[in-house]
Amino acid sequence: MECETPIVVPVGKPDNLIPRQSLQSSVLERLRQEIVEGVWKPGVRLQERILCERFGISRSPLREAFHVLASEGLLDLMPNRGAVVSAPTLKDALDHFVLERALECLAIGLACEHASTKDLAHIEALHKTYQKLATGKDRSAFVRCNNEVHQAIVDASGNEALVASHLINSRQLIRIQNLRGFVEHSAQESWREHDAFIKPLLARQKTKAVAELNRHFNTVEHHLHARLHSAS
Repeated sequence: MECETPIVVPVGKPDNLIPRQSLQSSVLERLRQEIVEGVWKPGVRLQERILCERFGISRSPLREAFHVLASEGLLDLMPNRGAVVSAPTLKDALDHFVLERALECLAIGLACEHASTKDLAHIEALHKTYQKLATGKDRSAFVRCNNEVHQAIVDASGNEALVASHLINSRQLIRIQNLRGFVEHSAQESWREHDAFIKPLLARQKTKAVAELNRHFNTVEHHLHARLHSAS
C-alpha cells in the first residue's frame, strides 16, 4: 500500500545527516519543511528505523519531533501504526484561511503604524518582483513570492505573538497549496489586488490598506468555496 512505502534516501548521505547539536530541533525543522513542501504525502507512515538511519540519529529526538509535529496538525500518531502524515481537506484550508485573514488584516494595520523604513522598502521590493512574475511563466516562483509578500507584511507589524501565530497557521495553508495547487485567481488580477493594498501600506494609510487587503481576501475566499463545492 502507498501509505506503507517510505521515501528512499541513501543511508548516511552527508546532506541528510543531522549534526549532533540541537538534534531534536534540527530533526523537527527538517521534517516540518518536508511535510509542508509535500515531500511526504498524506497517509504515508514515517518509519522510525528509516529516518534514524537517514539522519544519523537515535529514536529519542525523532519521537520528540513527531509529538511536536502532531501538535501542529502535520502528523497523526496512531496506535499500531506510529506517525502518519495527516491528510488536510479543503474544509481545513477554509478554517485556516479564516484565521489567516484575521491575522493579516490586523498585521497590515499594525505595519502602517510601526513598520520601519527598511521594512517598507523590503515589502516594496518584493511587490515589484511579484509584478514581474505575474507576467511570466514561472508559477512556482510567483506563488513563493506571493507568500513572501504576505509574510513580510506580518513581520513588519512588530508584534511577535502575531508573527508566531501566523507562522504556524500559514504553514498549513502553504502545505495545502503545495498539495492541491495555488488557490487564487489569475496572476494579473492577483497582482492588481496586491497593488491596491501595498500602495496605502507604503503610504501608512491604515484604513485603506486594511480595507483593500480584506477585499483581496474576499476574492481568495470565493475561490476556496468554489473548490469546496467542486470537491463535495
